[in-house]
Amino acid sequence: MNRTGSERKAVRGCVAAIFVLIVTVGWPLGAYGGVPKRYELADLKALQAAFVELAEEIRPSVVAIRTYRVSDPNNPGARLVLRPHSQGSGFAVDPDGYLATNRHVVEDANVISVILHNGLKYEATIVQADQRSDLAVLKIEADNLKTVDFGDLSGVKVNQWVFACGNPFGLANDDGRTSVTYGVVSALGRQMTDRLVRSSDLQYYGNMIETSAAINPGSSGGPLFNLDGKVVGIVTAIETSSGVTEGHGFAIPVDKNTRRILDLLKAGEEVHYGFLGVLVQDVDPPQSTLVVDRRVYRGAELRSISYRDGPAARAGLKARDIVVEYDGMPIEDSDHLVRLVGFTPVGTEVPLTYLRGGVKRKTVVTVGDRFQMLSRADRDE
Repeated sequence: MNRTGSERKAVRGCVAAIFVLIVTVGWPLGAYGGVPKRYELADLKALQAAFVELAEEIRPSVVAIRTYRVSDPNNPGARLVLRPHSQGSGFAVDPDGYLATNRHVVEDANVISVILHNGLKYEATIVQADQRSDLAVLKIEADNLKTVDFGDLSGVKVNQWVFACGNPFGLANDDGRTSVTYGVVSALGRQMTDRLVRSSDLQYYGNMIETSAAINPGSSGGPLFNLDGKVVGIVTAIETSSGVTEGHGFAIPVDKNTRRILDLLKAGEEVHYGFLGVLVQDVDPPQSTLVVDRRVYRGAELRSISYRDGPAARAGLKARDIVVEYDGMPIEDSDHLVRLVGFTPVGTEVPLTYLRGGVKRKTVVTVGDRFQMLSRADRDE
């Protein structure tokens, strides 16, 4: 193919530019490739040392938990036989013997045994437990426990390194030497309620952290911590078809609401959750958006009004209304609305914006108490 002189100059100019680019960009890579292996190994060893230091820092705060059932607790004359019931993990939140764990770890247990990192064993009592959050606080007669430091979900990003510490398969039941695994934050905001429990009225597993760190039966209740050694999650569940880890573990995120729940449980108080008395669902299709008054809304659709005289009904809301703002905050999806309402103090009056037939409306709803309302008999469903 023949080219004119100007065309040949243009081609040569392009080739020259490409050569400069290769040299400029490729130089550091080539230089790094020529670095002696001892420096590369030093970097790996420094990373390894950081991981080791993290494990040494966090493990003294983590405990193994083993629970038992008494053979016949209601028969005083019967021979008492302790039968193993469950095993799990926990961590110290107060040096005076207060431990956090999952409620399901200690549920239906008659005797709770806690094994510290140094092998010392204590019998624990439940200070308070909360079914909806699946959290519990235990107390042992010990002091000077090494407590964890809490981080916050706001600083957690996908693909950050995280570490899980706990008692998988009961391996720490005898000596308290908990296991540490590491992985990354695989995803944030996982909604696992429908996959883990039959009724969202009883328990709620929303906004969870998904991690590739190895989590197995017995890991529940242990901390998920970051590179700074701060707890950002509480290990709770795995998604598996085999019963063991397949790289999809889930942790309750640590944020201001989680810390508030733990503080209430530590004080022996019940946790109260806000409630509107509705069933919600994502706007169909899930990724759709609504444009009203040149503003884009996502929202949560009210599938039904569950109580004839509940907060939503009193505020004039109806089935198929789409809630787009709650207390001035745009609603991302149905799970987002559930979280916001749940953590609103009972009795609070909240402004709410919704769409009905494409028309934007406003109302004020007085938030009710979830458990009190669930015990009522006037449900429409």
